[in-house]
Amino acid sequence: MYDKGATIQEAVEEIQKENYLLPAIQREIVWEREQITDLFDSVLQGYPIGTFLYWDLDDDNRDEYTMYGFIKNYITTTKYIETDAQTRNSKVIPDGAGDLKLILDGQQRLSSFYIGLKGTYTYKQNRKWYRNPSAWKRSRLYLNITSDPSELLEEGGDRQTRYEFMFLPESTYSGKIVDRGEDHWFRVGAILDYNDRNDLEDYISSIEQEYDLTSEQERWVGQNLRDLRYAIHEKTYITYFEEKEQNIDRVLEIFIRTNDGGTELQKSDLLLSIAQANWQEYDAREELTGFVDHLNMQLPKTNSYGKDFLLKSSLVLSDLPVQYRVGQFKRENVSEIEQNWPTIKHSILEAATLINYFGIHQKTLLSRNAVIPLAYWFKESGLTAERLQSDEASKVQIKRDIKRWLITSLLHGTFSGSADTVLRRTRDVIRDHDGNNFPIDNLNTEMAQLGKIVGFDEEIAENILEYEKGGNRTFLALTLLYEQHDFGSIQYHQDHIFPSNRLTAEKLIEQGVEPEKAIQFEEHADKFGNLQLLTGRENEAKQDKPFEQWITTRDDAFYKRHLIPENTDYYEIGNFDKFLQARGDLIKQELIEVLGEPSTEESRFTET
Repeated sequence: MYDKGATIQEAVEEIQKENYLLPAIQREIVWEREQITDLFDSVLQGYPIGTFLYWDLDDDNRDEYTMYGFIKNYITTTKYIETDAQTRNSKVIPDGAGDLKLILDGQQRLSSFYIGLKGTYTYKQNRKWYRNPSAWKRSRLYLNITSDPSELLEEGGDRQTRYEFMFLPESTYSGKIVDRGEDHWFRVGAILDYNDRNDLEDYISSIEQEYDLTSEQERWVGQNLRDLRYAIHEKTYITYFEEKEQNIDRVLEIFIRTNDGGTELQKSDLLLSIAQANWQEYDAREELTGFVDHLNMQLPKTNSYGKDFLLKSSLVLSDLPVQYRVGQFKRENVSEIEQNWPTIKHSILEAATLINYFGIHQKTLLSRNAVIPLAYWFKESGLTAERLQSDEASKVQIKRDIKRWLITSLLHGTFSGSADTVLRRTRDVIRDHDGNNFPIDNLNTEMAQLGKIVGFDEEIAENILEYEKGGNRTFLALTLLYEQHDFGSIQYHQDHIFPSNRLTAEKLIEQGVEPEKAIQFEEHADKFGNLQLLTGRENEAKQDKPFEQWITTRDDAFYKRHLIPENTDYYEIGNFDKFLQARGDLIKQELIEVLGEPSTEESRFTET
């Protein structure tokens, strides 16, 4: 049924008393500051803000479900700083008192009201380093009470805002009213002190006496504060539909139907909701969100995995159909995933760790789908990333094969287009493989049959020579030229062999290089053939020394490791084009020898 008796102030009180809670199927708050200020502007303008959907949970069922409280002090991320603010809601065990309602639809709006009236919003300032504590500003919501609400705000643009709301940092502004230039700003939460209309009128009179306001400013101060009080204390904005059915499947279906049509609710939120409703032993929300944080922040490199990746991986590693659709997460499949969850979690962790050992992280992992077959292989083989660090010949070979398969898959875009088919076929190959070695040949054969590019030939290698410094694929391709495999344990730099600052057309011409050649040399300074991987110490020692001088300080092993041509005439800057040609030939030969050519010319092309 619908109830028209709740004001925003009453709703905030219910949140404060924990009579309004969030079921585990809900996601975290995702609204930005601008969305919150727009919501407050909407209620002051009298716009409808939509209905809400509540689940009236019987007292007898309170212990059956996991519940979360609303966030009062929100921060966009806790990844870089220590803070008591939250990015995620905390679990709450209701005490049995009060009329408990779980919010199925309306969390973002109610959270915004709660933060704006009772809490804080901590955000990072633009152009400041994430790890700098001073970059983060804990702020409270203020309203410019001296602005004219009869006119559209210029900065509102297409949003058609009239009331000037802004989150102001606590470190700078802390009073009920603060001054910014000629304007006076009122802390929005303080309006909760003025439930009685007469009390507000007395307060408005005190403002007029305390501040030197123009007659026009006095008008706007009165109107803005009266509009704010009416919107929060009097108008019944919280109109909701109350579901009294206690069957979780029905409630979940209502939740999905209500949210699936929106653009902001991701598929992972819906699927996680289904898992949360059906898992018996584990708390799906805590497990998946906690594991995502661990993968992204606790491994050798910084990563960017998400809940979608975990849920997709769970289907593959549980030998379920791989299509990532809501229909795949029916009760029996979700139960199967929960049963396999410890193994799934372990296998993904091993795969992600090994990939980081290769130096691949959030910027260079061009397809997270490529991690899933590796996780499946770890599940089937029983090996761990740590055991693969052994110098034992078989382990070295396994690691070499995995690295070659992974990087070529990323470079060739194996998982772009028909990703589900690729995942299903790679899973079949790994599952049917006999032995603990990595079945790189079988995988390449299977991918070639799908019309995917595998291996390397001269044309593919030639394309790699067009890669430039800083590109995501450049680092991946460079690692293929070196014998070592654990690029994650040491920070490697993409370094210019011929210093780029000596390859400007102006400097080249000064050194006697013909203008046409000088322009060409400058254009090719960042090309793959002029790049190498050096440790930070090696790069610092090299700095910008002329190549013909610096190379004489290197031993024979360095020449071999970095594929430096033996002809010393090429070390002169005037022969930079000859150096690129000679080293390019060595690179192409190395790539083809390491990775092999595809079995047929046709296998280089995707089927149409």
